Amino acid sequence: LAIAGNVTTVNPLAGWLTLWPGNTSRPLVAALNFSNNQIANRHFMVGLGTNGAFNLFASATTDLVIDLSGYFAP
Repeated sequence: LAIAGNVTTVNPLAGWLTLWPGNTSRPLVAALNFSNNQIANRHFMVGLGTNGAFNLFASATTDLVIDLSGYFAP
């Protein structure tokens, strides 16, 4: 299973974020880089782990808006 959507930073400090499947290690790659107070967005597709979840990590303080637009099933 996997999901697709859009993630948006709101009022962030400069940083980056990444998404990855649950039950796996965080990757060393950013899905989105952003500057101070920059509203930035990015479309994403991420697999779901065996626990049915995905993870999100932001390197700096930010509010996030996550919109899911669909999913993929086997």
